[in-house]
Amino acid sequence: MLTDQQRNKAFNIIIVTQCLGMLSSSFFQNGFFLNYFTELGISSSSIAFLIAGLPSLVGALLMLPFAYLADRKGKMRLALIGQVLVVGGLALTFAAGWFGPGAAWAVIAGSIIVGSIGGSLQGASWFALLSPIIPKEIRGRFFGRLRVTFQTVTIVFSLLIAKALGMSHAMAVFQAIVGIAVVAQAIRYFTYSRIPELEKEHDEVKPRQSFWQSLVSVFQIRGYGQFNGYILLITLFTSGVPIVFGLMQKDVFGFSPAQITLMGTFFLAGSVAGNVIGGPLVDRLGTRIVFLLAHVSYAVVLLGMLARHWVPWPLTIHAGLCAFFFSLLQGTKGIATTSEMLGLIPASNRSLSTSVCMTLFSLGAAASGMFVSRSIAWGILSPKWQMLGREFTAYDSLLLAFAFMILLLLATIGLVPKIIKKAQLFPGSGYPRI
Repeated sequence: MLTDQQRNKAFNIIIVTQCLGMLSSSFFQNGFFLNYFTELGISSSSIAFLIAGLPSLVGALLMLPFAYLADRKGKMRLALIGQVLVVGGLALTFAAGWFGPGAAWAVIAGSIIVGSIGGSLQGASWFALLSPIIPKEIRGRFFGRLRVTFQTVTIVFSLLIAKALGMSHAMAVFQAIVGIAVVAQAIRYFTYSRIPELEKEHDEVKPRQSFWQSLVSVFQIRGYGQFNGYILLITLFTSGVPIVFGLMQKDVFGFSPAQITLMGTFFLAGSVAGNVIGGPLVDRLGTRIVFLLAHVSYAVVLLGMLARHWVPWPLTIHAGLCAFFFSLLQGTKGIATTSEMLGLIPASNRSLSTSVCMTLFSLGAAASGMFVSRSIAWGILSPKWQMLGREFTAYDSLLLAFAFMILLLLATIGLVPKIIKKAQLFPGSGYPRI
């Protein structure tokens, strides 16, 4: 057990650790990687795969076996190995600026794979590591404070990036920004190592189940399989939307690198707003109603992007508002998802049970990103089409398809059990973000 002084110290360490880690994670959300990869000469379809598909695919493949190992070999031991890999992945990202377009693609792909392996090693045990440190009665308050703190840090960082790219988007500027993230992640190794590991299940002598036995026992939890099926489906049709927004800003709207990063900052700000309102909404309405409202609102935001031709305000404001509200919905739905998950998981195999949900989330995100990437690369959608006298693109077709499928998924709300729990605002961990 921790004393109050030790617990407060652990809280501060956790906050600093997440602030350092989220600097590089924000690159996937604030448009920096979209700009950087474009400067490297990487195509739009490849960018969609690298940003929205590849990290999630690695997480989907590795999260469960890493969670099983974390419960048996030590959560902190695997997490620190993962942190070294995250630093190595970012170092490769930095080095990609010295290569030509063809080689740069391979270096970036390698960097994301290495970093995602490291992030999976951490993410597999993150919930289980923090759970015994934070008393149940203050989880909502603490994690709300944590989320708002690290997201505020990423917003400020993103604004500074936009300012820097507004002055110059030379390769040296991109590499300098990545270099700052490399240093932050290197420091994070030492702060991460100071988080106390209170539950060391691997030290127990009692017989252990095999991986498959443990996995089967997790899916025998009442309502857990149905809930994870729902998470997979909703993720499949929402996760690819941010990269579509980003590619529209680059390829259709002709935004500058600074403007694209500013749009990404709107996205981060929406996430903060979603976290602020998500907890009270879940507590008051319950998770099922929050999911229902999110479904309808997702479709409204996606169709709102198609309504850009008829709005009286500038395109930059409209694109920023769409990014803000979509991210707000993601933040609110994320709190409902985490609250439901924590209400269902058992006391044993905690890393594995939470990682089942994160694995299916990663699988849905990977499939969504790959669908966007392949749709662009294979040219299966008409590049230009007309509606109500206005011209639209293949990206608009993707948004229409996502909106239609999200509305169809209203029928799956019944898969969400009626678990009434206080909102648990667990932050993510990993590369880019869990």
